[in-house]
Amino acid sequence: MELEALQEIDSEVRQLGARIVTLTPELERYTRALHKKLNLTFDILTDLHLKVAEQFRLVFTLPDYLRDLYKSFGSALDRFNDEPEYRLPMPARYVIDKQGIIRAADVNADYTIRPEPSETVKVLKSLRA
Repeated sequence: MELEALQEIDSEVRQLGARIVTLTPELERYTRALHKKLNLTFDILTDLHLKVAEQFRLVFTLPDYLRDLYKSFGSALDRFNDEPEYRLPMPARYVIDKQGIIRAADVNADYTIRPEPSETVKVLKSLRA
């Protein structure tokens, strides 16, 4: 799971003077339980109705055949995300410096491909050099 992989690098990220913050369309009532269950040491923020993802142009809508497939497996994306249109953000990872400048970005249109957490550590180390 992505959150567990991020948890594994969190202490190293903090040692490098950075912080991990995740942004998800899931409503807080669902992420709060997950945060506690996984004993996460970083924040999970809710991007309600994908407003931030829209600003970064990272939003896509699941095609009907995938929406139907998700529903057939009992997936409740519409309920978890309060998104009846089955919109999702593309997975993305940004390294942003203290001045708010994006120093690295990793985005993939294939929502099944996630950036490797170890790559984030490499980027942070290269910025310190």
